[in-house]
Amino acid sequence: MATDRNVKNGKSSSNPKNPYMNFARGYRTTAKGSGKKPLPEPIHVGHFIMMVVIKLCRTVLLVDTSVKIGVYLTGVLVGSVICDLFAFPRSYFSNKGNILNQWFVKLGWGWTLSLLLAYIFLTSTVYCCGNWNYIRRHLLRLAVGTFWWYVCTSLFVRVETMVGVCTVTTIKDKFACVEAGKSWLGFDISGHCFLLIHSLLIINEELKTFRDWSKLGGFLQDEELKDKRKVTEKEISDAQISFKLLTPMIKVNIIAITMLALLWELMLLISVIYRFHTLPQKVTASFIAVGCWFISYRILFRSKVEWLPLQPGESPLSYMKLS
Repeated sequence: MATDRNVKNGKSSSNPKNPYMNFARGYRTTAKGSGKKPLPEPIHVGHFIMMVVIKLCRTVLLVDTSVKIGVYLTGVLVGSVICDLFAFPRSYFSNKGNILNQWFVKLGWGWTLSLLLAYIFLTSTVYCCGNWNYIRRHLLRLAVGTFWWYVCTSLFVRVETMVGVCTVTTIKDKFACVEAGKSWLGFDISGHCFLLIHSLLIINEELKTFRDWSKLGGFLQDEELKDKRKVTEKEISDAQISFKLLTPMIKVNIIAITMLALLWELMLLISVIYRFHTLPQKVTASFIAVGCWFISYRILFRSKVEWLPLQPGESPLSYMKLS
């Protein structure tokens, strides 16, 4: 009877001979003192599907950048050697007029820029607590990426024109050579390989801010956050509101970016295995893309110079570990 009274009063028995009397230990007692653990609220099927999709997106996007660089460079080199030794059969994708090439790759930087512009604006609005000066410096990273894209692709055209010759030696101009129906033989650095690797590396760096996104929500609820970080109560309140309102849009944006990244990797594979360019032309373009990434994300954005862009995730909240 004493044991029964202990259970009813929310106390568990320490009698090793009767372990069943310890069932109340670790359970929250309800108002009626039943000692039963409350069940969690059921998850809506739509919410469950979104959780699974976002988990898959994280698997695709949150791979270490150094690993991806190794995979891309090795893939370009090995794939180019294989396609030089064994000609792949012609297919729809070997035709430069295929829809993926015409509507996506040729407009590749526009697609990448549009989706990342939305992503950086939405996420930085949250973790920068609405501070426009910080948001602007995060958006400037895309201006640097656009600079590399424009300069490098223009340089590739210039190099091909300068070092190339026409199959008809009397014609010295590339445009006139092509207009005459002849071939211009030059060092045509692969703009496709450059653009695709350039875009993929930037996507990989920018999406690092989503790695600890779920933790950010709990971080913003910390009552001592104002004392731990150099932020005001209003900034914390703004960040909390923005997190709740913008996170659904951010998740949709991430799904779109994941699909784009997978498409870019597919098109990179196609550009490598079909003989659009020679091995040196593809490898050169790939190393230039990696060089642009290194200068930007490993030198410029880490320099702490006030007028240069910030690193992804850098803010007064310091909610994530910077690379």
